Amino acid sequence: MRTSVFALLFVLFISVSQAQEIDTIYGIVTVNNSIVRVGPDFAYDLIGSLPLNASIVITGRSGDFISRWDGRQWLQLDSGAWIYARLVRTSTSFNSIPPVGRLLPRDRNGRVPEGFDLSSEVCSQWAGEFTQSGDFFAGDEVITVTYPTLQGASIYSVIVIAPDGFRTPFDSETGAVEIRLDRLPNQAGTYTWRVAPYWTVSESRFRWQQICLLQTGGAFEKPETAFDRAGSIHEDDEDD
Repeated sequence: MRTSVFALLFVLFISVSQAQEIDTIYGIVTVNNSIVRVGPDFAYDLIGSLPLNASIVITGRSGDFISRWDGRQWLQLDSGAWIYARLVRTSTSFNSIPPVGRLLPRDRNGRVPEGFDLSSEVCSQWAGEFTQSGDFFAGDEVITVTYPTLQGASIYSVIVIAPDGFRTPFDSETGAVEIRLDRLPNQAGTYTWRVAPYWTVSESRFRWQQICLLQTGGAFEKPETAFDRAGSIHEDDEDD
């Protein structure tokens, strides 16, 4: 009986060890003196280089591989630095690596707009407090939310997600926005709000360039109302 227990524990130990190894993504640098940058874009400051056949641990990616390498695919190292994905052979396919970053926006000339601090990864600079005030159950018609601002961003979009997944955007050029009760679906329940910064020179939402992944700011309760659903966006229109 004791032998069977020890055998079972040994199998469980091996299984856990193998799972941990599978979760770690490795890479081998395929080009000598490959440049490493502070963020996932050629516009970011460089911070060093890696030699041919250097072994690296990968913690995330930016961009997607569609049919060819085009400068928009990047890998994040466990040090927090970034390397262009074409310079690395990875232990798993590029698109299966978790996305953790985004490319910088570009103006009509293909350049990064002025105003961004490229000495560190831009989205690492987007940090601060998220707050909300107001209570629909107490009779308030709006809930005011605040979020950190980001140097270089020109507009922020707060996405309110209903219990059934229906999304309603509230946009602002500042670090605060009012979530209006009369713009939300009539469904009662817990609503979550998330926010992302954008850069744009256009009023058309389809021309906005998202800078960072959405961050969850908070949640609130909403009673059932008689309002019809107002302006919304499809669930897939915003990147996480």
